[in-house]
Amino acid sequence: MNKTIEIFKFDDDVYRWYADAIVYRGFGPLIACLGFVGGTLSCLVFRRKALRKKSCSIYFLFLALADLLCMICWLIHFVLPTYNIQILTLSNFSCKIFVFAMYFAFDLANYILTACSIDRAVSVLFPIGSRQFCRRQIAYTITFVLVFILTILNSHFLYGFVIISANSTLNTKIEYCYHRDDSLTYQKLFAAYDSYVDVIKTNVIPFIIMSICNLIIIFRVCRSSSSVYLTNGRNVNRTTKSKRKYEKDRQLTFMLLGSAIAFLVLTLPTEINDIIRSHSGEKLVNEKKYLLSAILLSFAHLNYAIHFYIYTLTGEVFRQQLIKLWPINIIWPYILRLLRCKKVNNSSVSTNEMNLNRKRQGDTTEMDQTFFQTANNNDDDDNSPIL
Repeated sequence: MNKTIEIFKFDDDVYRWYADAIVYRGFGPLIACLGFVGGTLSCLVFRRKALRKKSCSIYFLFLALADLLCMICWLIHFVLPTYNIQILTLSNFSCKIFVFAMYFAFDLANYILTACSIDRAVSVLFPIGSRQFCRRQIAYTITFVLVFILTILNSHFLYGFVIISANSTLNTKIEYCYHRDDSLTYQKLFAAYDSYVDVIKTNVIPFIIMSICNLIIIFRVCRSSSSVYLTNGRNVNRTTKSKRKYEKDRQLTFMLLGSAIAFLVLTLPTEINDIIRSHSGEKLVNEKKYLLSAILLSFAHLNYAIHFYIYTLTGEVFRQQLIKLWPINIIWPYILRLLRCKKVNNSSVSTNEMNLNRKRQGDTTEMDQTFFQTANNNDDDDNSPIL
């Protein structure tokens, strides 16, 4: 019996070690580095003069800022505690503000991406009428309205979360940031909010809107591409302009589609896990569920770290402006030179191998011809009359 208990305890220790040492301490800083680098570069790119005139770029700029806030919360809530750096429990203020910031950053990033999808769908459906809606001033206004609404919706965290002390097995007090237990009303409110309300507000509504908008954009872009080919030969200048517009719409569509797919795949499992956990009868979280939550949380935060890389892979306009940034503009020629040298070396190696194979093939052919010639001579000698 004691041996069985020791085995279960060893398994629990292993699961917690996997979560803390590998997921949070190992992959956590990597996700944060990807997010900080990508978010900073995205801010610099969308602040460029060539892009900041577009309403869509304003949304992407604020999305990058929200992603940076998500990375800060990822470090403070999950990564730094594994290094024994407790920022949440420094004071009640830090506990309240960083819990509020985590929920606020997630909501803001998701709804800015939703607003960007609506912006693109309107501009594609109503090319002329959208000029009054798809403007920089409207984008700023919608973003500030979203910030205000999401601040109101998440303001209850500023009241409901405090530092709570608990006794450990070593007769020492442990402090942690948790919702207050002296108010039964808030406990019920938080239980409802952290399950169905949060998953519907943060995931379901944005994804439905993004999916509808992206389907509209894809349909309209496909139709515009067919019209471009139909008008070919009638008006060359108009066709060129239509092709450029089609290419920009296609790139923005791919950027939005990539972000929407990453949003669903990486964040929805975490919300489903939260619903299941909040409605389970178990009061304590065992080590297996702790490891599962750590993995799902790392995936959810990875979504906010890879937006820059999705833009880079799917948008040529974004790549062009990225190369024009002064640090990359200085390094880029050396990168191209290195790639060219590598390509030349590979081509020279392949050429040498091809020449060597041809030489071997030629030698083999020559040997075969010599052999057959010798054989024919021998046959002639054998068939010659004997005198």
